[in-house]
This record gives sequence, structure tokens and C-alpha cells, in this order.
Amino acid sequence: MSAEAAAYPKPLKIYKELNCQNRIIFDEERERNELELERDSLKGFAKLTKKGELQSRIDRKNEEIDLLKIGLSGIIKRYGYQNVQEFYQIYRKSYNSYIACKEQVTKWEKTYGDDNPKKDKESVPERLRNPPKKTADYQQQGMLKGKDRGAR
Repeated sequence: MSAEAAAYPKPLKIYKELNCQNRIIFDEERERNELELERDSLKGFAKLTKKGELQSRIDRKNEEIDLLKIGLSGIIKRYGYQNVQEFYQIYRKSYNSYIACKEQVTKWEKTYGDDNPKKDKESVPERLRNPPKKTADYQQQGMLKGKDRGAR
């Protein structure tokens, strides 16, 4: 396994954390867009009364989204990367080498097989400890024959 493939779990952890943060950002943006649509659809007297309230909620959502986006770069910097682009380049390299390594392993297992012949075969001491049933049946039949001869 190459060094890049061996280092894959660490970038994967960071990648999952970034995806979680991105989902939160997308949810907040969706909520902000819903508020904007609600604000734009106001008519009449409600437009005068609710517009200011909705606009302040939209502004708060924008501030939250900005803070969450700054948090993305904070996550990356916490793990020692300069920016998100640098992280994604390293992540893609390690991911590609990890996938290539996995493909080589599956190819090797197909060629040489993962089925170990020792698993199917029992060792001699194990066979002596656990004789097959046929042998036990033959022994019982032999005992029965012996009794029959003596009984006559």
C-alpha cells in the first residue's frame, strides 16, 4: 500500500466533516431563500407590517451563513491545510491511490483466491479427534455382526 493510500483515512475524516458543514450551510441557504420568497410574495397591508421583520430574519440568516462558511476554512486550517482547494487536491490523490490499491487487492484475490485450502481440510489430529460419521457407522455394524455370530 502506498503512503498516499495509507494516509487516506485522515483526509476521509476531514472530508466527512466538511460535508456535514456543507449540508448545514445548504439548509440555512434554503431557509433564507424561503424567507425571501415569503417576503417577495407579501401584498397589501401585510407587506408594510411583515416586510421589516422578514428582512431582519433574512439578514440574520445571511450572517449565520457567512459564519458557517468561515467555519469551513477553519476546519481545514485546524488540520494544517492552507485552504480548501489544497485539501481537495490531497484528498483526491489519496482517494485515487486508495481505490487503485483496493482494485489491486481484489484482482489478486480473484487470481489467487481468498479461499484458503487449509480452511477446508482438517489436520490429521483434528480428523482423529472427530472421525467422520461413516466410520462410526461401520464400527457399529461390525459390532452387530460380531454379536450375531456369537448368538448362533
